Amino acid sequence: MINGLKVRKSSIYNKNETFRISRSKFSNFYLRCKLCFYLEHKHGLKPTPVLPYTLNNAVDQNLKLSFDICREQKIPHKIITNYGLKNVIPYQHKDLEKWRQSLRQGIQFLHSTNFLLTGGVDDVWTDTITSELIIADYKAQAKKIEDLKPENYWSNPNHEDYKVQLSFYKYLFEKNGFQVKKTAYIVHVNANKDVPFENSLDFYTSLIPYETNDKFIEPTIAALKNCLDSDSFPEPHENCYQCTNFLARKLIFDGYIPIIKKKNFFIIIKERIILLLSKMTNFILKIFLK
Repeated sequence: MINGLKVRKSSIYNKNETFRISRSKFSNFYLRCKLCFYLEHKHGLKPTPVLPYTLNNAVDQNLKLSFDICREQKIPHKIITNYGLKNVIPYQHKDLEKWRQSLRQGIQFLHSTNFLLTGGVDDVWTDTITSELIIADYKAQAKKIEDLKPENYWSNPNHEDYKVQLSFYKYLFEKNGFQVKKTAYIVHVNANKDVPFENSLDFYTSLIPYETNDKFIEPTIAALKNCLDSDSFPEPHENCYQCTNFLARKLIFDGYIPIIKKKNFFIIIKERIILLLSKMTNFILKIFLK
């Protein structure tokens, strides 16, 4: 039987114990619904499971193998040289494999809030002149070539999470005593959708720079701490699918939702939507009561 609540105590926040905040948890709080974050990590409500991106993971693994060959030989990868980056090679470090393991280890920093901040980085490069590190992340998608221009890529609202991701990794490495360049890179592997499939995919690889900004991280950690320490439910995100889905289900099952104050209400549903769902409910009830 499926249980809707988490059973591992370590996955539920306890202010008296160290609590792990992964990069994805941080992004969920910062960019998405704070109510869903609170319900999951304060009350142990399981999130809706997400299917694994197996093809994307395969491309990630292939890229890691390719960059690791250059890492061993201490030479730049052709993707790096093709984009004119000078004196940059994949970084060698005994903990690299740990840094890549987002679920079990990753790059870690114990914050003064008693949050163990973690992140699983795809790759780290180094400038052989300045010895500064460079954060790199792999992405496998299928976009128009025009959309891969940095100004177009970073103006896409769906890529806000990537900005947080790169900035969070830079923050973690600096907290571990490393000097890190402000410019990070997306290694973007783009599939060509306009060719017939013949047991292979045609890829175009590009390097997309991003100027990281970690000024928002400390205030967000403080807000996250206040949220989990509070006994009050935070407001939901106005575009949260989970919250609106919950309300629609409740409306269908109960037939109505009492009008209560906004601060205690998940979302305000317009009268027309309520009327429409009410008619749908009556129609369904008539069918089953015949």
